[in-house]
Amino acid sequence: MRAPVILAAGLAALPIAAAAAGLPPQTADWSGQATLYAWLPVINGAQQGPDGQPLVDLQVNDVLSRLDMAFMGTFELRKERFGLLFDAVYVDLSNDAQWLQNRVTVSTGTKVGMYTLAAAYRVYDEEKAAVDVYAGGRYFDTSLDFGIATDRRGRTVSTDLSWSDAIVGLRGGVALTDHWSLRGFADVGGFDGSSDLSWQIYGGANYAFNEHWDATLGYRYLSVLYQATDRATLDIDIQGPLVGVTYRF
Repeated sequence: MRAPVILAAGLAALPIAAAAAGLPPQTADWSGQATLYAWLPVINGAQQGPDGQPLVDLQVNDVLSRLDMAFMGTFELRKERFGLLFDAVYVDLSNDAQWLQNRVTVSTGTKVGMYTLAAAYRVYDEEKAAVDVYAGGRYFDTSLDFGIATDRRGRTVSTDLSWSDAIVGLRGGVALTDHWSLRGFADVGGFDGSSDLSWQIYGGANYAFNEHWDATLGYRYLSVLYQATDRATLDIDIQGPLVGVTYRF
């Protein structure tokens, strides 16, 4: 697997933005929430490299089988109409294969970090509905290790890739009952459709167990286009259901 394909698998494990967990109420004092969640996606698209443009087609089992470790969490603080969102993600993936009657072993390892910082402003706030706009930056930091070994010798190659995108988005929510609510968001980043552009959309339902704890069930779609070099382009779509839990304070 070449670096763009492995990066695609890493992106599949990335979490949804803080909007998915629900919008905290507008208060005069500081309030906040912390969220942990998991995304179970499929990946479709293509990668362009020196050997052409093979398709990327990874199902949920393919992604999970390559996952060694992952941490996905987001944190939000709010006071009155203003909010601050921070999202930190770390994913560690690996894959091993053997060729020529187990005489040659090929291994790949990928570490993906995504860090997002954005400011939000509440433009609409009523008893059962709220809407925020948000803007900030998203930073990707990835590393790839590729190794090939025989009975007598081996070789390992490492490479690093990082980039950052400015993002703008809109998120909102509406309460249906005392326990159930609907939440959603959409944002876009990169703003260079020829070489660097990403956008995503999410919709889901929240269930409030009590004043502090919420559960989330939703569906997220993410599209990523990134041209690392003249001969290496990643163009993929990632989509699937997600579940999460939120603590409010």
